[in-house]
Amino acid sequence: MAYDVHLEQSATRHYQDGKLLMDNRRLDAAGYHFGFAAECAIKHLMREAGVMTDDPAIWAHFPGLRVLALQSISGRMAGPLRTLLERENFMQLWDVRMRYAPNGSIEADKVERWRGDADAAIGCLYRL
Repeated sequence: MAYDVHLEQSATRHYQDGKLLMDNRRLDAAGYHFGFAAECAIKHLMREAGVMTDDPAIWAHFPGLRVLALQSISGRMAGPLRTLLERENFMQLWDVRMRYAPNGSIEADKVERWRGDADAAIGCLYRL
């Protein structure tokens, strides 16, 4: 069964899951969800700024997503997203391949940083 894509709802869902997991000290899973929350928020903002669904950036993951998104966005509507993505440390060290890492691989300070980055990305959704 194919599923519809709803990036804004997905961003919020992954962010909420990340918070619950973090509160329960499930740091590996929390960090993973915060990264997906940020990815979904960024991709929604890209779509709102006119990036087409066939653009490779729409289906990319961190760390490559940041660079591809910056190359794909333009115009006034992309301003808040560009500001977010131009932060050198935005979602730094998050990688989709972490899902295969052994338990205990993700340090609390990284999860805190990714939570803050995801929070900033989610915040951009509500500035539209």
